[in-house]
Amino acid sequence: PPPGQRRRHRAMRRERGSGVLWRPAAAEERRYPYPYSVAPMMQVTDRHWRFMARGLSRRTLLYTEMYVDQALLHNSEALEGFLGHSPEEAPVAVQLGGNEPSALARATELVVDYWGESCVEVNLNCGCPSHVVAGRNCFGARLMTDPDLVRRIVHEMSRRSRGVPVTVKHRLGTDLSGADYETTLAFCRAAKEGGARHFVVHARMAILGRRLSTEQNRSIPPLLPDVARRLAVDEPDCTFVLNGGLRSLEDCAAHLRDSPIVGAMVGRAAWTSPAALLATADTALLGAAVDPAPTPRDVIDRYADYADDRYHRSLDPNEAQALLKPLHHFFAGLRGNKLFRMSLVDAARQIRFREDHPPSHHIANALRHIREDHLDAPFPLAPPPPDSPASCPPPRSTARTARPPRRCEGLPTLVAPQT
Repeated sequence: PPPGQRRRHRAMRRERGSGVLWRPAAAEERRYPYPYSVAPMMQVTDRHWRFMARGLSRRTLLYTEMYVDQALLHNSEALEGFLGHSPEEAPVAVQLGGNEPSALARATELVVDYWGESCVEVNLNCGCPSHVVAGRNCFGARLMTDPDLVRRIVHEMSRRSRGVPVTVKHRLGTDLSGADYETTLAFCRAAKEGGARHFVVHARMAILGRRLSTEQNRSIPPLLPDVARRLAVDEPDCTFVLNGGLRSLEDCAAHLRDSPIVGAMVGRAAWTSPAALLATADTALLGAAVDPAPTPRDVIDRYADYADDRYHRSLDPNEAQALLKPLHHFFAGLRGNKLFRMSLVDAARQIRFREDHPPSHHIANALRHIREDHLDAPFPLAPPPPDSPASCPPPRSTARTARPPRRCEGLPTLVAPQT
């Protein structure tokens, strides 16, 4: 950029660098270097979304989607479609799903060899409650019903991981395994015996057997972050990251202050509001002096160049549509975001593999719905004030249609033990 623009960008970064919410102590950094992360999400945290997210934050740990061990082992000719990535995405944690120790061990070796130094963790999924995963295929959260199997899985994965840490993401028990604290602690200790020293705790129990959908399992079982903290206290030689219900950087900072928890993981909020959850994370939580991108335009221009390159080089006819998806919620909360998203969705429906304009054309067309001053404004993006003529009209009252939150009778209750 020209000198004048560089000076303006430096001034923006200085202005933003004062928004520090939490700073890890030196000892905490040595114990676990990634205090902020984005959870694995199917059909969200693919290689394109991770590249976009890395333009917003260089230090956040990004997780892949869950890769099923059998899919990797029996599709050797299609590994690029599963494990393909860009070097710029690092650091990344690769999550695996399965229930056979030998198969997961071979998949771990495959992942570590394919990703090289970009992969800083291989994570075992012991928390997904969906019927396809935990019901029909008996892994994910279903593994919490068999701690000894998890011990053997982690042991075999660690033997083949070439020194890359094997970690576990789990819930606070299930309705099948029991929902008391001692059962959850015993599960963690079994995984620890296998070689795991780092745990990501989604601080809810999982309700299996189709009693709740996957979406309901993210909201109906109550959040119990105190249980996750107690696990960290009772296992001081392990590290624990809290997941569940964190929707802002302020939420994450509040759970990290004066806590035995060493990290916070956000999930759907990073998909629905990526700029709010990532653009200032490096300075707010991760100890950086400046954030990587001064303005939304910088991030989108970088991603548009990447998308065009992938569009012209890819052999996958479905990738043209997938390249537009990571930007769907980029301007969440701002006027024009809905039209921006709809424009990208319509373009994805119409785009044809190598027979249409490249993704940058459709992105530029969608940006017509976003105000120029928002494109060139420093992060964090803020919606216009309520009395501004550019603001959205207030939402209509939903008093007549509002429904009380769903209650599930007969579900077991996990109570945090008294410290």
